[in-house]
Amino acid sequence: MSSWWNSSRAVYGTELRAGALCLVDHGWPVVPGTWWRDGGWSGRCAERDSVPALAGGVAEASTDPAQVVRWWSREPFAVLLATGDVLDVLEMPAWMGRRVARTLRATGVPAPLAATPAGSWWFPVSAGEATLAGRLAAEGVVLHGAGSWVVAPPSECADGLVHWRVSPSACGWRLPSAWLVHSAAAEAAEVESAGPQRPSTVASGARY
Repeated sequence: MSSWWNSSRAVYGTELRAGALCLVDHGWPVVPGTWWRDGGWSGRCAERDSVPALAGGVAEASTDPAQVVRWWSREPFAVLLATGDVLDVLEMPAWMGRRVARTLRATGVPAPLAATPAGSWWFPVSAGEATLAGRLAAEGVVLHGAGSWVVAPPSECADGLVHWRVSPSACGWRLPSAWLVHSAAAEAAEVESAGPQRPSTVASGARY
């Protein structure tokens, strides 16, 4: 049993390294995060989610493949995608994410999309374009910008694995406009509050 478990964890560690390398190969910065093991986080982390495992925190994020190999050859770190420079991330409840994804498909905009086991979806978007409307914040939407991060696939959390619902490769690694995703999220919140009979008002001429 111990041999099988060690082998399984070694394979998972290789998958984490491969996931991190894929991100940095396309210029998306990553930093090692605390990882889930034996019912808790490594490093005596008291947070609900993974946090940067390095002393310098997210400021040590890198796009250097050689650095990534060194980091993930030591431990099965969670893969944290650093935001605020190359990209931002809009994280939202799954019900809203589904509606946003439908809206983006209808406008023909390719949009990578990840889902967490805690029931949130997140969209990587162009950096520095959006500020979060108060109404969206009240709906549980989070804008991850400078100094922040999200737990990226294939990292493990307390309730399961983070996974891509739409992989960046399927979108040619193009980032949608933060304005467009924010607008679609605001539309989803409005439709939800008004009821299912209200027609969609997302403009076909949205800027992106």
